[in-house]
Amino acid sequence: MAPAPPRPARPASRELRTHLPLTHEGREKIIPRKSAAKANTERGRNGIIHAMNNRDKTALSLALAIVGGIAAGMRCDASVTVETSAQFNVATPESQGVSSRAILSWIEACEETAATNGFRHGFLHGFVIVRHGKLVAEGSWRPHDTLNEPHMLYSHSKSFTSTAVGFLVDDGRLDLDERVVDLLPDSLPGTLSDNLRQLRVRDLLTMNMGADRTDAELDDIAGDWVKAILANGFQHAPGTRFKYDSAATHLLAAIVERRSGKRLMDFLRERLFVPLGMASPWSTTSPTGIACGGWGMNMTTRDLAVFGQFLLQKGVWKGRRLLSEDWISLATSKQTRSKEIVVGATTIGSGDDWAQGYGFQFWRCQHGAFRADGAAGQLTVVIPSEDAVVSVNAGLGNMQRELDLIWEHLLPAFAAGPLPPDVEAQMELKRKCESLALPLSDSLPEVFEGMDAAQIEAADGGWRLRRGDAVLNVGDGGWKITEWRFTDDNVEPLFGKCGVRKIAAAGKTDELGRLEVTWQMLGGIGHGSFKVR
Repeated sequence: MAPAPPRPARPASRELRTHLPLTHEGREKIIPRKSAAKANTERGRNGIIHAMNNRDKTALSLALAIVGGIAAGMRCDASVTVETSAQFNVATPESQGVSSRAILSWIEACEETAATNGFRHGFLHGFVIVRHGKLVAEGSWRPHDTLNEPHMLYSHSKSFTSTAVGFLVDDGRLDLDERVVDLLPDSLPGTLSDNLRQLRVRDLLTMNMGADRTDAELDDIAGDWVKAILANGFQHAPGTRFKYDSAATHLLAAIVERRSGKRLMDFLRERLFVPLGMASPWSTTSPTGIACGGWGMNMTTRDLAVFGQFLLQKGVWKGRRLLSEDWISLATSKQTRSKEIVVGATTIGSGDDWAQGYGFQFWRCQHGAFRADGAAGQLTVVIPSEDAVVSVNAGLGNMQRELDLIWEHLLPAFAAGPLPPDVEAQMELKRKCESLALPLSDSLPEVFEGMDAAQIEAADGGWRLRRGDAVLNVGDGGWKITEWRFTDDNVEPLFGKCGVRKIAAAGKTDELGRLEVTWQMLGGIGHGSFKVR
């Protein structure tokens, strides 16, 4: 059966309004695209069998029983393919040369690492594993639902901004050696340094901008970020010094919008998201309406895996070339030396996989792999030698450990050919993925929005914390969800909070009768626990 036709692009005039909802009480949906994602999920759960041999219904029933819950869609034995979405067909791990027991081992190692604080106060939220273009396993830890609900990407957004640049380069509308002063002439400071005059698109892509101080957009947080970045001092010749800086990617977003004549997300929706069947992406913006570019995008883990497979296929999707192989090779190969990521005084990425080189907004990895990478564990790891993609959303502090577990457990599990069926392991993996859940406790002491000083009210199934007009619902022995308004717009300074987010909270009373609350920002990285005073 042919894949479902892609959804039409949404009109540009709605972009700024629908990127984030503007109500706290839920009179509008959290994310308008949620209904489309849910419809996509329901298609997956129903399943459409479009190829099978002459085995009888008993064999088919066994296959579906084995694999029915490993992912949100159906799994199947090696002779049956089940279409769950416009993006992927699914198959049992063994049929694609992956051990179900190895995937189980990886999941359990991730949970054990979180339980022993090896992730430095954090957890995985969701994952998708693709082998030979087939979805072989996926799951999400409740209360998160990253398979169907968009998750904050942080710097993983950079890989999509780079891809937008690639489309313009392929079109002949942008050159890597064009000067930024020529591309953004109305945003320049009064005096131009020689280094700023020499700054090229290529230097922005490789994080070789030449500024000692990063994130200069924060100098005018409520104003024009492009002007603030270009007014920053450029102490070094561009192209000579790697320094990771999200400001460089914001300039790239501004350049894409200038040259394409469209908002960044509308341009990507037309050229990438719709052709790949990605319904979930949305982004926050600067105060002037330019997409953040280097952060601010939100997508499901499934859509991240689709993007990874697109890169693995070198720009071809369902037989149609969308982006040149040359661009993807350039973007994902080593263009410059790299080192750890430091934001302010905080190191947010370091280790062996930060020393393998940097491409055009992509990181090189050990084992010949490459990745798109965002703070607190947002990963799309592409392993060309194994024809595999692993996408993860998370909220954790030790990303090198997150990558190490992939190398230790999943990488050795990729065999050269199909493996013998392992019904017992497949059933165990099914049960595990159906029951994934975060603990109702958290080792990170973090108060949510001053709620440690809230008034406690009894409520059905838990409590209600009230502080002024703000209310947080807390479940007794389980999660309760609150739609929390941080701001009335979708303007997001780096690591800022904006718009409306879902907050899950669970509570219990301690030996002194005090209420202890554990909370998670759904689709984000915020989490922690606190006691109400």
